[in-house]
Amino acid sequence: GPFLDAHRDEIVARVRAGEAAERPDHPLQRIMNIVPAAGGLLVTTTDAHLARGIGEALRKANRGRMEFRYNKADNLLRVSWTR
Repeated sequence: GPFLDAHRDEIVARVRAGEAAERPDHPLQRIMNIVPAAGGLLVTTTDAHLARGIGEALRKANRGRMEFRYNKADNLLRVSWTR
């Protein structure tokens, strides 16, 4: 939406910073891709903990609402952050 359009570079930088913060202790936790998707961004990670950490960092910095959906069978976490 309009918030993403106005703050895209800042949001992507925060996502990348979340990955960089985890790298020293968890070198396999990586961002695989960041692509535009249906009025937002889709960030794909190699680890559920990294996805959650990025979502929490975005919520903390920009407020908004965060939603988690965990699929235990596939060890998959979907984090949705909106503002």
